Amino acid sequence: MQGKEPCLSSYGGALMIHITLGPMRYVSPKEDQLGRDHVGWDPNMDDEALFRANRGCWVLGERADREQFALLSAQGVVRQAIEIDRLVAVPGGRRAIEGRFLEAGHPVHDAYVGKPQPVEPTRNPVTYFESPHAARECGCGCGAPVTLGWFLPGHDQKALHDRVARIGTVREFIDWFDRVYTDGERAMASRILSIAPHANAKDTCSAHGVAARCTPLVADVVLSDAGSERVEWAVCARWTRENPDAVAWLEGHPDAAALLNAS
Repeated sequence: MQGKEPCLSSYGGALMIHITLGPMRYVSPKEDQLGRDHVGWDPNMDDEALFRANRGCWVLGERADREQFALLSAQGVVRQAIEIDRLVAVPGGRRAIEGRFLEAGHPVHDAYVGKPQPVEPTRNPVTYFESPHAARECGCGCGAPVTLGWFLPGHDQKALHDRVARIGTVREFIDWFDRVYTDGERAMASRILSIAPHANAKDTCSAHGVAARCTPLVADVVLSDAGSERVEWAVCARWTRENPDAVAWLEGHPDAAALLNAS
């Protein structure tokens, strides 16, 4: 998974990341930056396996931080669309995608998955292309579309000042921030209080959101953090299997794990 990020000075409008995959091949989990034992595409892979095998490790420069979606293609056909939460660094100067694969019904999935790849083949596996589906809403909450970055010009400052004002003065905001963040570590991190078979009224996965269309929901989770003593979630099986805190909690509470497995 090599290649340098292309020069983007000629691009305009809203862009998506496009990644070309090779055939599936085995790698050593001890040497792979994400601990994988295989990478690439195989027709027998389901969406979950395809995402886990190929969310990294790619040469993704600062420009990629502005993008909301990525496509994975193989043999000239788009095999998966991904909504990006963030890009994380891995050893070797590359990065991996944290996010979720999209399913039928999402406009990006329906526009590209199963159709010819939208870019010409190149030696570089990572390319960018203009897409009418790539615009996001301004991060300040005004609802205006944004094609570059996260905010319309000046709206980042507006969003910041609005949030400072909700706390009080700038000094009060700094005091609040320092109470929440301790020695550079996030004190807002959630703590799991309980995990039980799904029975509450929620019908959307709280971990992955509406766009992920996670079904079925299998567990109700109660969390606490610095912002609230009790947060109630409903989650899919994928979250209980992949979230490190959930895995650790269930390992430490075998009775709850047994109830969940029996449901």
